[in-house]
Amino acid sequence: MAASHDVPVLIVGGGPVGLFLALRLAQANIPVTVLEAETEMQNETKAMAHQPSIFPEFKSVGLMEDLLAAGITSGPLCFRKPKDGEPIAKLPVKPGMPTVLLLPQYRFWEILEQRIRKHECAKVLVGHRVTAIDQSAGDTVKVTVQTNDGQEKTFTAAHLVSADGSHSSTRRLCDIPFEGVTLSEQLVATDIVYPFDKHGYLDANFLVDPDNYGLVGRITREGLWRVSYGAPAAMEYDEIVKGLAAKFDAMFPGPRPLEYKIQRIAPYKAQQRCFATLRKGRVMVVGDAAHVTNPYAGLGLNTGFFDASSLAMALVSVLSHGAPESLLDAWAKARRDVFLNVVDPMSRKALARVKDADPDSLPERDPLLKGMKTGQMPMPPSLATDVRKLEGYVEG
Repeated sequence: MAASHDVPVLIVGGGPVGLFLALRLAQANIPVTVLEAETEMQNETKAMAHQPSIFPEFKSVGLMEDLLAAGITSGPLCFRKPKDGEPIAKLPVKPGMPTVLLLPQYRFWEILEQRIRKHECAKVLVGHRVTAIDQSAGDTVKVTVQTNDGQEKTFTAAHLVSADGSHSSTRRLCDIPFEGVTLSEQLVATDIVYPFDKHGYLDANFLVDPDNYGLVGRITREGLWRVSYGAPAAMEYDEIVKGLAAKFDAMFPGPRPLEYKIQRIAPYKAQQRCFATLRKGRVMVVGDAAHVTNPYAGLGLNTGFFDASSLAMALVSVLSHGAPESLLDAWAKARRDVFLNVVDPMSRKALARVKDADPDSLPERDPLLKGMKTGQMPMPPSLATDVRKLEGYVEG
């Protein structure tokens, strides 16, 4: 006899990865409820670059046209020296070349949320903070939540998915080890209004320097840019704010004194970590809740979307087509392997690249920059998991 539950799938976390998973499940007629601790989405840009490799997933759920209409496609890429902006290597965009989609995270969330509302089998409950997870029943998982108005509620599900970000409460409640390292520096993400394009900067610019390395990337065509750089791990927020003028003076092109407007300052730990397992009983983990990486390869959010897409396919196979639950173990191993064997080393290499002490010789030593100069770019490895090839998969 099947176990009794409120809903087949509960998702903790209503960010882009959690909502993308919910949309995939709803489109497959799998009832799903999303529990989001916050009462409203913060108006923040956060992760905003979507690589071309994820576009087929967006197209498969009918999102691509809306995303393209709301965002902008990124043009050329350049590695350059800080301050004077001298180019080290450029990758111009040629006709037919895939481009990156730039879309602030809050806009992505709005589009997903509007789409999910069209599905009666999907619910998004805001102001619902998870306080306890109980798997003692064996065939279901019970979740206790505290609402923002002080109520306590319980939900039961066949499966629970943690998509609640890098500060995941599920990690603590399920006691899953978060393996890896915290790097020696913290990273500071700022959103700045400054005319970088008037100084020859392209849409995406990596600054190569052992001290003043960073990223300068366009957010909007109206002059808003993401400027990311490294700071000592022990530096407090107030010290970071006080040091911004000197840091920007060492990084930015243009006449002095610099004139810019700061819209956002967000320091965070630079970490390379992954859960010891992405499945514990009836709990699966995706996105930043499952793994964190530095942003210099641009793989964090995209990896989360591939987690969600592949997990949706596995859950549909289990819930609708009779696949064994061991398929979820195979999924968890496959996604962890992608992080450890692809995302982690590529991200570490990307950070080391911008910290290089000899930028002039970097194009001769680094395969990516060498490919940019010769026009023969190395093919990046796939972040996807073909669930159809996993043991236990059953086609619908």
